[in-house]
Amino acid sequence: MEISNANHPHKLLLKNANCPYYCWGCNQLGFRLSYICSKGCDFFLHKQCGKPQAIIEYPFSNKCILRFRDGGPGVDSPCDACGKKIKRFHYRCTCTFQKRHLHPSCLAEETNLEAMYGLTLHLQKTATSKCLHCGTKDLRSNVRGWAYVSTCGNYCYHVSCVKEIINKNWRSGFFTGKSDPFRTIEQQFPKDMNRMNQLTLPRKKEGPKRKHAEAVLSTLFNMLTGNPFGLIGAAQRYFSS
Repeated sequence: MEISNANHPHKLLLKNANCPYYCWGCNQLGFRLSYICSKGCDFFLHKQCGKPQAIIEYPFSNKCILRFRDGGPGVDSPCDACGKKIKRFHYRCTCTFQKRHLHPSCLAEETNLEAMYGLTLHLQKTATSKCLHCGTKDLRSNVRGWAYVSTCGNYCYHVSCVKEIINKNWRSGFFTGKSDPFRTIEQQFPKDMNRMNQLTLPRKKEGPKRKHAEAVLSTLFNMLTGNPFGLIGAAQRYFSS
């Protein structure tokens, strides 16, 4: 499939990008199936930006309708999902009581992420606990941000942090466009969990039973994730509790 775009002289082909890129339409990170210049120019569009739907329903409320815009009043507003500024292409809520602005690519985010075997994170409107990557619950005071949340609610990743992890791994040469960038969370999750476990915060004196239980849980987690260093530390806490 090919399309034309008024901002580029060549036809754009719908195919898999061979590396991540920044979309010309919304200036956000992109990968996978995208509209790419047929002549090899450095011009890319998300599939959602190349042929945007005029109207989309807000994923977390059927009472909210989003309308596609190219520029306009929403520019420089924070995206409701990732918190980053709107540059050009975006969707703006038609509601009178609340204005939401969203990148087209954020509306097309994966609905589920596999953090580890048996632990799936689901896309939610807000985080239920602190993000494992940035350590905060809300992105900013005025933007809560969408998040991938486990069923138990204890494990969360902001959508913006997932993008940051993907971007970082891309720049370090961890993957190419032919691989699944969201699988990088499976490699990142044990690192973030181990870092969170190592954070020492002042707490009230705990009884031996609670310390013993925490040591057991930590040991089990590190066995499942194959983290030898965390396993050694957890085992030491277990036998000293």
